[in-house]
Amino acid sequence: MHNSIFHIVAFAVLLVTLASGATSPDKQLMNKLVDRYQANARSRLPKTGPCRADNVKVRKEWGDLSNKTRLDYIRAVKCLASLPSKIGSYKALGARSRYDDFEAAHIIHTPTIHATGLFFAWHRHIAYLYEKALREECGYSGYLPYWDWARWADVPLNTNPLWDGSATSMSGNGKYIPNRNGTVQPGPVSGAPSLYTAPGTGGGYIYEGPFVNWTLHLGPVVNSVVQNGQPVTPNPRSDGLGYNPRRMIRDFNASLVKEGATYSILTDFLLNKTTIQDFHMPFFSGPHLAGHLFISGYDNDLYTSPQDPLFWFHHGQVDRMWSIWQGLDYATREYALDGTLTFGNLPPSRNVTLDDPMSFEFSPDVPVRRAMSTTKEDYCYIYA
Repeated sequence: MHNSIFHIVAFAVLLVTLASGATSPDKQLMNKLVDRYQANARSRLPKTGPCRADNVKVRKEWGDLSNKTRLDYIRAVKCLASLPSKIGSYKALGARSRYDDFEAAHIIHTPTIHATGLFFAWHRHIAYLYEKALREECGYSGYLPYWDWARWADVPLNTNPLWDGSATSMSGNGKYIPNRNGTVQPGPVSGAPSLYTAPGTGGGYIYEGPFVNWTLHLGPVVNSVVQNGQPVTPNPRSDGLGYNPRRMIRDFNASLVKEGATYSILTDFLLNKTTIQDFHMPFFSGPHLAGHLFISGYDNDLYTSPQDPLFWFHHGQVDRMWSIWQGLDYATREYALDGTLTFGNLPPSRNVTLDDPMSFEFSPDVPVRRAMSTTKEDYCYIYA
């Protein structure tokens, strides 16, 4: 009996050790880079003014939040889904809630905010608007959490509290559907490459946790090619903005994160991609896409990815990686831009500038410049 207890405890300790990456040199290097970034960010903050070293907010990984904070966050997300849409039916006929507003904005602007010079800045600002809505409209007391891809890459899926299916998770995987082929998503513009995702460990509707009854209203935009999977009703409109109520599908595929977003890969981006040209597109097509396709390559196309609440954790990590990269050399990286106004420069267009406006449909336009720092303008946050 005592031996059985010993083995159970030893296994539990092993999982915790693996999850923390405590024995990984790459994890230790990441910790050092985060410490350097935080020190650089705090050292630049003034002693007076709206954003100071003594009041800067810290966004944390979901696994580091208390159960109380997790429950508060879950409640606030559901609150957004219960509030009426503000975007206007002439922009998004199918939008029914405040939560839908964020997805609608993403759908409308997908071709100009991916693989363009707006990618990092646009997503930073909409994540800020989402956090602001959670706090001001739904009474959330915390700040936007993130999903550290690499932290959970080498442990069993159900050990990540973000999606372990418990009451303090964002629900778990979809019901497993065997004998499926992969998913092919056509690119968002003519000439862009398609995305292929191998079948994962789910493929059906989510079936446990707080979001089992989560209803999607918009999309899909892209009719992915899938066989033997959960049927998805096409949207009544070609732009995906019509009303199309259905349940949420997930298809977790851990191999994608192991191949594209480990600590070794991420620290290489932070240390060796020294220009924004080196960093931007390899990061977009590497760790960024790996995280998206991990969640579901099925009923979650590039346009409609915010329909799953896991989107905000994923893009919190995208913003975190960009923030750390910037913070390791503010002098050359803080206002560095790469990319044109069109997806993959198709069709060819001019380079994005700091003065170009970014549109969000339900919120005022802001210039790119405003979203280049997390401790200036309306922002006042750093990442743990």
